[in-house]
Amino acid sequence: MIKAAVLGSPIGHSLSPTLHNCAYEVLGWDWEYTAVEVKGGELAKFIAANRKTFRGLSLTMPLKEEALLVADSLDPLVKRINAANTLIFEENQVSAYSTDVSGFVQALAKAEVSIPNEITILGGGATARSAIAAVDGRGRTITVYSRSASRSAQLINSSISATVVVKDWSEAQSGLTANLVIATTPTGATDHLIPTAANGTLFESLYSPLPTKLLAKWQEAGGRYLDGLDLLVEQGMGQIELMAHQPLTVDLRSLTVTMRAAGLQKLGI
Repeated sequence: MIKAAVLGSPIGHSLSPTLHNCAYEVLGWDWEYTAVEVKGGELAKFIAANRKTFRGLSLTMPLKEEALLVADSLDPLVKRINAANTLIFEENQVSAYSTDVSGFVQALAKAEVSIPNEITILGGGATARSAIAAVDGRGRTITVYSRSASRSAQLINSSISATVVVKDWSEAQSGLTANLVIATTPTGATDHLIPTAANGTLFESLYSPLPTKLLAKWQEAGGRYLDGLDLLVEQGMGQIELMAHQPLTVDLRSLTVTMRAAGLQKLGI
C-alpha cells in the first residue's frame, strides 16, 4: 500500500484525509492517507525518519515555510511565494511544491468569478502570498490588510506585476467594499468585520467553522462567496496529481464534486 499524509499542528481537525481517501477510492488506488501531528521545528527530523515511508506529504501550518529548509528541490513557484504545501518523495530527493496558488485559481475559475482591477486580501501570511500569486497579472491593485508588520515585507517582491499596497489590520473593515475579497486569516480574526453591502465576492479560505462569522454575514447580505472547502478540494486535487505516478484519466471536475460532498458529510453539513 502506498502512503501519504498531511502534517501540521494542530492537525486533528484536518479534512484532508477525508478528501484524499475519497479520491483514492474513486480512482481505485490502494493508497492510504493519514494525519500526523508535527510541530514547528520537527519537520526535518520527521522527513529523515520517513523518506521511504511516504509517496507524498501535504503541509499545513506551521510547516509551509519550514519546508523550504528541508527539501532538496524547490519548484520555482515555491521560491516565489516562500511557502510549500506539498512534498514529493522521489528516489533520491524530496521536492517541494505549492498547490495553494492553483487551488485559488481553479476555485475562482470554476465559480466563474471575474478577477477585478482592485482586490482586497485579509491577512499577510503564507496563504495571503499564495492568493496574491493567484490573482497577480489580472488584478492591477491588491490591497493587503496585514496583522503582522514584520511579515509584510514578504508580501511584495519583484515577480509581482500588480501594485501591492499593505495596510494596517485596523483598517480592514474598509477593504470589504472591493469586488473580490480573499480572507486568509486564522479562525476568529475576521469575526468583528461587518459587510455593509456585499456587492462583490468573498473567498473565505477557512473551512472550520463553516461558515465563519464573516462568511455568514456575507451570505446574509446576499453576496457571492466561495469557502475554504472549495480551496481545500482544489489544492488537494493538485496534490493528488503531483503524487500520481501517471496522468489521471478520470473526469477531474466530477472527482472534485465528489470530494467536496465527502467533506460536507464529514462536517455534518
